[in-house]
Amino acid sequence: MSASQAYDREAQNDSRLDDLASKLSSLRQVTSDIHNQASDNSFIHSSTEAFTNLTSSIKHSSQRLARSAGVSYPIYKTVFFILTAVLFIYIVYLLV
Repeated sequence: MSASQAYDREAQNDSRLDDLASKLSSLRQVTSDIHNQASDNSFIHSSTEAFTNLTSSIKHSSQRLARSAGVSYPIYKTVFFILTAVLFIYIVYLLV
């Protein structure tokens, strides 16, 4: 093996080593970014808080609906009769 071939191989090794060092640096940066985002719990906390507020709102709405349905039964009965009358008039109108 001649000196020029050894020099070429050493240059190739240096080039590959530089490429590897560059890739390792990129990998470290990505790993650091992932760690920083994973340790930042603000998104998870805000999502949990929003879900809790939504659950509470749905619970209160369902309680109000249950109360209004229990108290205002005659209103539902009246609405049913009005809808039935409108449907009856519509059917009679179609037949005439």
